[in-house]
Parts: sequence; structure tokens; C-alpha cells
Amino acid sequence: MDAFTKKLVNVLSTIIGIQERRPPMDMTEFEFVILEVVQQLNPTDCGIFVIKFMQLWSNGGLSHTIANDKVIKYREKLLTQLIMSPENEVRENVYRSMDH
Repeated sequence: MDAFTKKLVNVLSTIIGIQERRPPMDMTEFEFVILEVVQQLNPTDCGIFVIKFMQLWSNGGLSHTIANDKVIKYREKLLTQLIMSPENEVRENVYRSMDH
């Protein structure tokens, strides 16, 4: 285990150990994967990159690449999913406001 991974294990173990409701976990059993991924081109797209990264993560890697030129489409799709979600308690209000 390299120095970075050891430090990460220590930090995560400390965070998990602080939580009183959960027993301490041995983080050395986890496999840490550090990937080379596309970097955002501006200081405002970090959130959408994190969300897209989580959506595409599969079996220790990305199932598809994340493209800088598709960030607007990613935002539009996420917005649509959030508005139309059955969990969105104000969905009908959004629909009504669009009619005005």
C-alpha cells in the first residue's frame, strides 16, 4: 500500500470510527482505485462531473467516458430527472409555473 492510500485509509477509518452507531471498520480490506479522468474546463462544473462520475461508476471503473462537450446535456438531463421524479414534492408547482 503506497503512502497516499495509507493516509486515505487512516482518514476514512477515523471518520468511520467517530460515528458512534457503527462499529469500527478495517478500511485496509477495501480496494482503492485512482483513475485518470477528464478534468472540467471551468470552476463551476465540478458538481455535474461528480454526479456523472457516480452514475457511470461500475465494477471498479467508468462504464463510459465523461465528455466536456456534453456537460450542458448532462445538466439538462439531470434537471429533467429531478423535476419529474415522483419524490419531488413540488413537481406540480414547477409544471404550473411553466404554463404562465
